[in-house]
Amino acid sequence: MPQKFPRLAIFCSLKAFKSAIFDARSPAFRMGMLISVLLFASGCAYYNTLFNAKKSFNQGIKVIRESPDQEKTPPSAKKHFETTVDKCWKLIEIYSDNSKYADDALMYIAKSEFYLEKYPQAKQHLAQFMKKYPNSNLLSEAQLWYAKVLLKEEDLEGAQEYFLLVINTAKESQLRSQANFELGLYAFEKEDYPKSIEYLRSALKEKIDDEYKALLLYYLGESYFIQKNYKEAIEQYKKVADFSPALDIEYKSLLHLAKAYTETGKYKESERILRKMLTAPRFQNFTPVIKAALGENHQRQGRLEDAIEIYKEVVLERKNSPGSAEAAFQLGKIYEHTYNDIDSAVTYYGKVEQLFSKFDSVEVAKNKKIFLSEFKGIRDKIRTDENLVYRLTHDPAFRDSLFRAQEEDSLRRARGLPEEESLPATQFPGSSSTLADSLNQARQDSLAQALQDSLNQTLPDSVRQRLEEENLFRGFRDPEEGLPDPENPFPATSPGANPPKPAEQKKPLEKRKLPRIEFDLMNSRFQLAEFYLLKEQNYDSAAYHYHKFLDTYEDSLLSPKALYSLIYIYKQPGHEDPVQLYELEKEILSRHTDSAFALEIMKNKGMLVEEKTEITVEDKANQLFLEGETEYFKGNFNRAIEKYQQAANLDTTLAISAKAQYAIAWVYEHDLKQPESALKAYKTLIERYPSAADYVRAARKKTTPVAPSPGSTSADSTLLATAPGEPLPGEEPSSILAGVEGNGKIVLEDILNEKIRWRIRRERYLDR
Repeated sequence: MPQKFPRLAIFCSLKAFKSAIFDARSPAFRMGMLISVLLFASGCAYYNTLFNAKKSFNQGIKVIRESPDQEKTPPSAKKHFETTVDKCWKLIEIYSDNSKYADDALMYIAKSEFYLEKYPQAKQHLAQFMKKYPNSNLLSEAQLWYAKVLLKEEDLEGAQEYFLLVINTAKESQLRSQANFELGLYAFEKEDYPKSIEYLRSALKEKIDDEYKALLLYYLGESYFIQKNYKEAIEQYKKVADFSPALDIEYKSLLHLAKAYTETGKYKESERILRKMLTAPRFQNFTPVIKAALGENHQRQGRLEDAIEIYKEVVLERKNSPGSAEAAFQLGKIYEHTYNDIDSAVTYYGKVEQLFSKFDSVEVAKNKKIFLSEFKGIRDKIRTDENLVYRLTHDPAFRDSLFRAQEEDSLRRARGLPEEESLPATQFPGSSSTLADSLNQARQDSLAQALQDSLNQTLPDSVRQRLEEENLFRGFRDPEEGLPDPENPFPATSPGANPPKPAEQKKPLEKRKLPRIEFDLMNSRFQLAEFYLLKEQNYDSAAYHYHKFLDTYEDSLLSPKALYSLIYIYKQPGHEDPVQLYELEKEILSRHTDSAFALEIMKNKGMLVEEKTEITVEDKANQLFLEGETEYFKGNFNRAIEKYQQAANLDTTLAISAKAQYAIAWVYEHDLKQPESALKAYKTLIERYPSAADYVRAARKKTTPVAPSPGSTSADSTLLATAPGEPLPGEEPSSILAGVEGNGKIVLEDILNEKIRWRIRRERYLDR
C-alpha cells in the first residue's frame, strides 16, 4: 500500500494557489500550477468524503451509547450507518478500490453493516478486505471484526481462531485488548461469568485508553454483580468514574452501583447516588429508570408509602422507558400481594405494556392482568349478587321497587317502547294517573339507582365480616389516588374520584328475579373455589371456598363436584388428610350415589367392574376403511391401498370388505393409472365377494368388453372407457350417479358421491 499523505484539510486554500497562478508570467508555469491545484483539490475532496463518512459513523456510535437499554441498533443510529455506507461506496466508485483510502472506506462499510445487523454482507466485505489488502495497517482490525461477525453467527470456534490471531499478531494493544473483551463479552452473554472475568482481566492488562478501560471495568462489575458478589462488584463500579467513561457506561455503572448498595443493605449510600443522578442534566433521558431504582430502595427498606409515591410519579409521567414499565409492574405486585387490591393491580399490570412494550416482564404482566381480571369478574359478581340477595330479602321497599320496575320494563318491551321513555297513563286502557306515577316512581327507584347507592348501604356486621373474610367486598377507588382506608373499607367516594353521576343517568335495569340471582350467586361462589384450585393452584384458599360452598349449599347439583375437588386437594403433597378423604368419599357414596364422582370412587376402590365392549370384525373393517379414506384424500395412494387391503381381508362376507376391495381397484384405475392392477382387483372382487351383489355387478361391468363401435377394429373394455360416476357417451354431466342402477334404485351410494365427483373433476382436469 502506498504511504498515506497527511490530512489535507488545513492546506486546502484554493484562493491562495489561484492568486499564485495568475501572478506568474510564464504560460507553461501557469498550466503546471493549474494541474497541481486540480490534483490538490481532488485530494481534498477525496479526504473530505472519507472524513464525512467517519463523522457519520461516529454519530451512529453516539446514538447507540445514548440508548443503552435497547438491545438492537436504534433506527436513528441506523440512518447514520447507512449514510456512512453510501459515502464510502461513492468514494470507492469514484477513486477506485486501489486508492489511498479505499481500505479505510471498505472497513467503515463492513463495520457499518455490522451495526445495521447485515452480518452476511459484513462478513463478505471483511473477507474481501483481508484478501485484497494483506499489507494494510488495518488488517488486524479487519480480523477482529471478522471474528465478531462469526460470533453473531454462533461460530465460536472460528471466532476464537481469529480473536487469538489478533491477540498474538496485532501491534496495537487496543486491538489485543478488544479481542479479549469480545471473548469475555461472549462468555458474559452465555452466562459463563467466571470465564468472562478471566478474559476481561486479560483485556485490562493491555495499554488502552481510559474510556475503553471504563467499559471493561463496567462489565467486570456486572459479572460479579450477577453472581451476587456485591462487594467485588462495588469495587469495580467505583473505579469506572476514574477513567472518563462514555455517557452510557457512566450511567449504567452508577445505577448498578446504587443497586449493589441496596442489595448489601447500604440504603443511604444507594439513595445518595440515585438522587445525585436525578440532578445531573446528562442523565435526564434515564430519569424513569433512576426513579424506579429509588422506589425499589424505599420498598426494600419497608418505606412502602414512599415507594408507591415515586412509582406513581414515574407512571404518571408516561415516558416510553423500561423504568416506567418497571414502576407500573412493581405497583401491580404491591397492590396484588400486599394490599390484596385486585382492581388496582389489574390497572397497573395493564399499564406495563403501554409504557414500554419491550420490557422484560411484559408477558408476565399481561398474564397477571388476564388472571386477575378473571378473578375480579367472579368477585364482582359475588359482591353484587350478595348485596342484591340481602336487600331483596331484608328490604321490602327495595324489593317492591325492583319488582315494579321490572314489571314496567316488561310492559314496555311488550308494547315495543324504548326503556328511557316515561310511561303516560293514557298508554294503558283503564290506567290511572296514580298507576303511572307509581310506575315512574318505581323506575326512579329501580335497581340501577339502588346499585349505585349500595356501596353506601350499612350492612349487618355478620354480613360485612363474612364479605371481608372472603376479600370479596371492597369499595371502588381510583388506583392513582392512594390505598384503601383500613378504618373505612367501604368509602362513599374515593379520594380524587369523579363526582357521582346525576340521578337521571340510569344504569341498565336488573331483570333477574330473586331465585335466578340466588342461583347465579351459587355458581359464582363455586367458580371462585375452582379459580383458586385450577388457575392459581392455591389449595388452601380453594379448600376454604369449597367448604364455604358446601356449608351454604348443602345439597345442590354442584355439591358432589365440590366434594370430589376436596378429595383431590387432600391427596396433594403437603395437604394429605386421610380422615378428611374418608369422610368426603363416604358422603359422596351415601348422598350422591348416582353421580359420576361416586362411580369414579367405586371404580378406584375396585367396587365397580366395568363391562368390556368387544370390538367386532365389522367395526374393525369400518375403522380400517376410514383410515384408508383419510390417506386417500391426503394423496397417499399406496398407503390408502394398504388400509383398504387390510379391511378387504378381514371377512369376505362383509359389505365393507367388498367396498374396500372396490376402492383398491378404483385407485389403481383412476389415480395410479395401472389398468392391469385395476382389472386384477376387480376380478378379485368378483371371485371373493359373491354375496356383495351390487359391487360384483359394478365390477363385472368394468371387466366386460364393450362391443366395437362403427369404425372400430377391436373390442375394448369399459375399464378404459368409463367408470362408475362418470357420464356415459351422450349422458349429461348432471346425471352422474354413485354407481350402477338396479331395481330403480341407485346402488353403491355409500361410495360417497362427493368423493366420486371430486375424483371425476380431477381426472378431467389432468386429461386436458
